[in-house]
Order: sequence, then structure tokens, then C-alpha cells
Amino acid sequence: MNLSNLIQNIHWLPVIVMTIFSFAFGAFWHSPFIFGKFWKQENNPNNESLKINAPLIFGGTALLHFLAVAGISAVVSGEGGVNGFLFGLFVSLIWILPAMGGTYLFANRSLKLLAIDAGMYIFLFSICGLVLGIW
Repeated sequence: MNLSNLIQNIHWLPVIVMTIFSFAFGAFWHSPFIFGKFWKQENNPNNESLKINAPLIFGGTALLHFLAVAGISAVVSGEGGVNGFLFGLFVSLIWILPAMGGTYLFANRSLKLLAIDAGMYIFLFSICGLVLGIW
């Protein structure tokens, strides 16, 4: 498949919907009831006051998630839910997890933090693939 065919295969409305979903899913995943407490502890063990640039963080994340979801859509649109799910799972396990793992090893970050962060993308991209494959 060539690039122009992939771009033409993207279904933009589902991409927008799933990008919005990615924020809701991320908020749920990082809530205190799921992994939020562990995630905060692993990222800030001394509980220091951190200054963040919220517009950059949320805007940048929205753009990056939009690109990732559009890429999944380009490949799985119209291919069915099972194929979409498996593609999202495959991409997560074969590309996302190893890339994050290498970065986390060099940054001396914990395996617990890697499991939380990569785990979110494994679930998120699998769900996105499922929905985009059907839609």
C-alpha cells in the first residue's frame, strides 16, 4: 500500500472521536482508583511541587494522539473489529513498548512506571484499532 492510499483510507470523524476518547481513557487510567497513585509516586518520589505548562502538555498530547490514531485508521479502516484490535495490539507490543522500554532504561526509570505508561498505550491502541476497524 502506498502513502496516498493510506491517507485516503483515514476516516477523520472516528479519528477525532477516538482522540477525544484517548483523553478520557488517559484520565481514567491515571486516576487515583487505577494507577494514578503509583504513577505519581514513580514520577515524583519526593512529592516536590512541579511547575507544568498545561497548554503545551495537553495541546501536544492531543496532536500526538491525533497523529497516532490517524495512523491506525489509515491501516485498519474497514478491516473489521478483530483485525483492528489485533493491529493496535501488535503496534503497541512490537513498536511502542520496545521504544518506550529503551527510553526508560536509559532514563533509569522504573519497570513499574514502564508497565503503567506502556500498558495504557497497549489498551488504548487496541481499543482504537477495534473501533476504527469497525467504523
